[in-house]
Amino acid sequence: MFENCSPTNSSTTLDKSPNSTDEHCLTAEATAAIVLKSLAYFVILLVSLVGNALIILVVWKSKQLRKSINYFVFNMAMSDLFTPLTIMPVKIVEIISESGAFMVQSPLMLGNVLCKLCYFLPDVSVLVSVESLLLISLDRFVAVVFPLKAKLVSSKTRLICILCTWIIAIAVHAPYFYTFRLFPKGDEYFCLYDWGPAFDNDETSNRYVTATFLIIIAVPVCILIIVYGAIAITLKRSHSQRKEMSVSSRSCGYQNNRQIIGLSVAIVTAFIFCMVPYLVLMFCTIFLWNWEDPPIFAFQTVIPFVAAFLVHSWSAVNPCICFIFSKNYWCSLKQILSYREGSLRMETETTRFRKRTSTSV
Repeated sequence: MFENCSPTNSSTTLDKSPNSTDEHCLTAEATAAIVLKSLAYFVILLVSLVGNALIILVVWKSKQLRKSINYFVFNMAMSDLFTPLTIMPVKIVEIISESGAFMVQSPLMLGNVLCKLCYFLPDVSVLVSVESLLLISLDRFVAVVFPLKAKLVSSKTRLICILCTWIIAIAVHAPYFYTFRLFPKGDEYFCLYDWGPAFDNDETSNRYVTATFLIIIAVPVCILIIVYGAIAITLKRSHSQRKEMSVSSRSCGYQNNRQIIGLSVAIVTAFIFCMVPYLVLMFCTIFLWNWEDPPIFAFQTVIPFVAAFLVHSWSAVNPCICFIFSKNYWCSLKQILSYREGSLRMETETTRFRKRTSTSV
């Protein structure tokens, strides 16, 4: 596609040809980059909307899934819907327009409200996902390490924990309603993060980002490692006991627990893969480069885009993992779709029968 962009071709042309060829190559590369970036965001937006909607539908309709960690998966799916509905459209507009200007600038009050919500809701979603992962790990910890006390964790307890995840996430990100607002630059407005004259912007930002880094990544990752380590040790110790049991007596509970743990580990692994690059980049930007441009050009353009894309893609990755690693979700979805298809057929046949009887009369 970019054959004319090679140095040999451009160097053999005369007079104004090299400049025009270079401009053509740069324009073609920029256009290709815009198309690829916008297409990538459009794909994860579509997958996120459809995938999380299906997770919500399956858990809501299937009584079999209204137990154990599926409450927390449902909570994650609800929160993950905020990302494709808020920040992804903003990113697509920024990529296509090649401008960081906010898409809604008039009236200014509406623009400020949307500016705050477009960054507040996705970050609340991320923290709710982190807290849900912690609750999933603790739920499995109780089920494996203290199986006799697993029944004490009731549905009501899980619902209270889910409510607490939203309260904590909203409280942690409440400063967004103060820091994010539209700032004029020329004829356009940009949605920027600023603590204002009442605070030392750099120092306050450093403290806040450091605190959120510890809350969202450092502490949860340490807890997850400890909890899943304890689960692994417990399963290893009981391995000999499982061998002595007959296949019929151990298959149901053991296989079900193994599948649930596999699903939870897969979700945690995917979350770390999606989130850590961006948080490491933010950490380097603040503490190594002091909010200045990094010395390596790739850290100024390519790596920030990839890191942000991975964060936003988490909302699409999570439902995919649920359908890949859990057969219960697939089976329940097929049952719902088959039931819906049967209902539509019955409605069609009933309508045809009524038409026939009305025409015969």
